[in-house]
Amino acid sequence: GATRIYIGDYERDAIRPRALGTFRELLGEVAQSPAMLFYLDNWQSAAPEGAQTTMAAQRRRPGQRRMPAPPGQAPPNRPKGINENYARELMELHTLGVEGGYSQKDVQEIARAFTGWTITQPRQGGEFRFDPRMHDDGEKQVLGVTIPRGGGQKDGERVLDILAKHPSTAKFIA
Repeated sequence: GATRIYIGDYERDAIRPRALGTFRELLGEVAQSPAMLFYLDNWQSAAPEGAQTTMAAQRRRPGQRRMPAPPGQAPPNRPKGINENYARELMELHTLGVEGGYSQKDVQEIARAFTGWTITQPRQGGEFRFDPRMHDDGEKQVLGVTIPRGGGQKDGERVLDILAKHPSTAKFIA
């Protein structure tokens, strides 16, 4: 389907330059690849209204209204739910393997960490961008590691660090 518009860029820009680099580097590039974000629907993954505790929301004074989205960014009818597709594939296929010792709760927490990892103009070959308005900025527990609240895009980066260093990843990849 529409994923085909991203495949050439994915191979050329994400995979080939990192094929002989570190695994963590490759994992990070794939996680931000519009091909992966689009194919596994992570570009639509958003914390439900009310679950977001972004730093901007915390800084607003009582009674101060939220500013509307800039043109070309998240539409008013943005997705209202967290999508677990990428989180599950990240663990099952890219890192830990099916028998890697994770739970459904880990899948959910990782999906929360990757909310807001989206694409500008997704159906037109856009690029990766992080949208803090879609991100669940609360505390997360991933494979026994606490990711503190307020990390924004760094929540997903921290998940990639945890998975890249996990013994199950070494066993599964090797």
